[in-house]
Amino acid sequence: MKISVKFIADSAIIAALYAVLTWAFAPISYGPVQFRISEVLVLLVVLNPKYSVALVLGCFIANTTSSLGWYDMVFGTLATLIAVIPMCFIRKMPIAALFPVISNAFIVSLELGLAFELWGASFWYDVWTVGLGEIVVIYGLGIAVMTALAKNQKVVELLELEKEYALDIKGLTMYKVFAIVLSVLGIILFVAYPMNPDTSMFTLTTLGMPYLWVMPVIGLAYGVVYLFTKDKIRLISTIAVALLLLVPYILVGVLSNGAVAYTYFYVFMFYPILLIVLPILDFIFTKKNEKTEELNRIELDLEENN
Repeated sequence: MKISVKFIADSAIIAALYAVLTWAFAPISYGPVQFRISEVLVLLVVLNPKYSVALVLGCFIANTTSSLGWYDMVFGTLATLIAVIPMCFIRKMPIAALFPVISNAFIVSLELGLAFELWGASFWYDVWTVGLGEIVVIYGLGIAVMTALAKNQKVVELLELEKEYALDIKGLTMYKVFAIVLSVLGIILFVAYPMNPDTSMFTLTTLGMPYLWVMPVIGLAYGVVYLFTKDKIRLISTIAVALLLLVPYILVGVLSNGAVAYTYFYVFMFYPILLIVLPILDFIFTKKNEKTEELNRIELDLEENN
């Protein structure tokens, strides 16, 4: 591996990005029930093994703020290290993605067992919950994000990605990939992200708000609508779904014990905004590209006629 200024700069950016994403979603990044969104970046190792060092460093930095202290700094970082080593050699995306799932499921559970002296059934419960969270992030979000990156030539050149190692899914545009990511993210937020320091949306369904079950359903519907509609119909229908999702969010803010007083609540409010922005950008740039292609065809026809 050649160590250059660019290598150091790229590694620093990826390490910082891993840490920032972990901290941004801190309530769901640590503990036995976790969906560490930053783990998406681990799959960069498949597209370029040089990022393995950056990801191990980023994991270590992110874990310096963990409530488990040195346990997370040692065992969490070790889990990433053990995952990325075989990924540098086994670069088939769906298979390589198994390594961080297995590594985190067992090593993080070992860490929790040592920290809290919980073994037996509790250990296997942690293996299940940590592993499931990793599967959702790696397979539900990570592979989709890597597919999007590999389809963007500017990103490929900037990060020196070997795009042949990404999955080539026909008809899957960058915007569709991000729609899938947002759809899955909506379910993750519902299950694990708190509305305030003590309560999640999932918990509120058992505290007099059973109608909130509509929220993950709407999140899933958003992805389906986005993938199977086109142009103006997609624009109108996806915005309608996002606005529909705002209704239970607002109800929770009004009815749930002062949820509006906490920063957590505004993470949820930011989510529907992303759902609205994505189809608008898709529509604008699609139309712009269509006009550009039409002008190119006209110019080509004129050249041929001359």
